[in-house]
Amino acid sequence: MKVMKKGFLVAAHGSRRSEANDQVNSVVDKLKKYFQTDMFEPAFMELAKPSIGDGIKALADKGMEELVVYPFFLFKGMHFKKDVPEEIEAGIAALGKEIPWRMLEPIGLHPDIFDIVKDMMYDEVMASIEATKVEPGAIEDKSMELIETFLEEGDIPEDRRPVVKRVIHTTGDFDFLRNMVFHDDAVSAGMKAIGEKRAIYTDVTMIQSGINKRFGHEVSCILKDPDVIKLAEEENITKAAAGIRSLGHKLDGNIVAIGNAPTALITLVDMIKNDGVRPALVVGIPVGFVNAKESKVCLTTQNEVPYITNRGAKGGSTVAAAIVNAFIKVLFIDK
Repeated sequence: MKVMKKGFLVAAHGSRRSEANDQVNSVVDKLKKYFQTDMFEPAFMELAKPSIGDGIKALADKGMEELVVYPFFLFKGMHFKKDVPEEIEAGIAALGKEIPWRMLEPIGLHPDIFDIVKDMMYDEVMASIEATKVEPGAIEDKSMELIETFLEEGDIPEDRRPVVKRVIHTTGDFDFLRNMVFHDDAVSAGMKAIGEKRAIYTDVTMIQSGINKRFGHEVSCILKDPDVIKLAEEENITKAAAGIRSLGHKLDGNIVAIGNAPTALITLVDMIKNDGVRPALVVGIPVGFVNAKESKVCLTTQNEVPYITNRGAKGGSTVAAAIVNAFIKVLFIDK
């Protein structure tokens, strides 16, 4: 199926103050860098250039086949419901061809609006708050209680909560409330594999070091194996990718935890699709700005193997280890 080439228009009201318009342009520049595409354009309803029609034309000149509009407004007022849609329709009509379009929700309806307000008030509030004394043995329990209050608002299924909670506790990052992605069978498959003490293979030694081995779980990383290093040099691929490729069907029925190398995750997905490799669970959560996001999307394009991943560039070895440790904690510590 052919994928339509999308153009993305960030539409704002416009201001007589150039500083206000510059903020919109800055957001668009950052979006281009983040997504590594030039298919973003700013546009203003009035008082500034480019107009919405100009922005649409600029995207059309780049080969846009479908338009997605992000309304840079706080709430769904008249601009959202009437004015902007009318200008979009006029801008498309001026092209003389049909282009499907849709408009996303304004920022005020996003669940992260709390985080934005929180960050803007942080310094003022924290300047008036003092650290409280907590007994050493109660620190983790108190942390988990705090995280649990946010889980209640996140509408996270009960069986996934131990994983999300452990990741947030490890990272201190509540973004994982919303950016984690679970295959429907991920939790049951993870519990089964951990309960059976299946082998756990990692892309880097940091994950290997971070996974709890007190209950007899075998955790392996062959990153430094001489044959892996040789394969990486011969094939001009990363050692992490070479390590995963070298394991082949040894991965069948076991857990693979990837938290560092997008190349390892892409290689693994290729092996799942083309070679019939069947791990019990893939924890695919590499961190970074080059192919990390793309490798996670790649993982979700297959449905043969359960997976846990996330959206975006965040992740890393500590997150991958935390996910595996969450299963170990439920089965061997909390029971």
